[in-house]
Amino acid sequence: MKKIVLMMLVCMVPFLTMAQKRSKKNDKLAVEYMMIKGVEVSQNSNNLNEEKEEFRVEEYERMSEDEKLRIMENSHSESKLIYLISFNYGDTHSKEVQQMKRSAAKYRSMTSAVNAAAVNGWEFISANVVNGATGLTHYYYMKRNK
Repeated sequence: MKKIVLMMLVCMVPFLTMAQKRSKKNDKLAVEYMMIKGVEVSQNSNNLNEEKEEFRVEEYERMSEDEKLRIMENSHSESKLIYLISFNYGDTHSKEVQQMKRSAAKYRSMTSAVNAAAVNGWEFISANVVNGATGLTHYYYMKRNK
């Protein structure tokens, strides 16, 4: 009987010691998240200068609701849709984040913004499209492992 108890004890000790693994309390967040927001805006000769194709998100957000509605109502079938793209990283302020935020105005579609993020290691997770009074707003959610 003593031999059986001793054998069981010898066999159980390795399993009991592996049951709980200690983790370091100083581990940093292993995953980063980002949101890409794109607002569709109709571009025609009444809305924007032909010479100035850049239409920044900040300018659009400062417009009154009436101005935003006028932009959408004056759109014609031959007018071109442009996207006002912004990157939201939360409270992160690294050099890469600042560069992506500065370059947001040059992207002409949500696809080009996602491709630029993918070059920097971001992976697409999910997307939402909200149909508001001013048009469609696209939200793309991205993540990256550190």
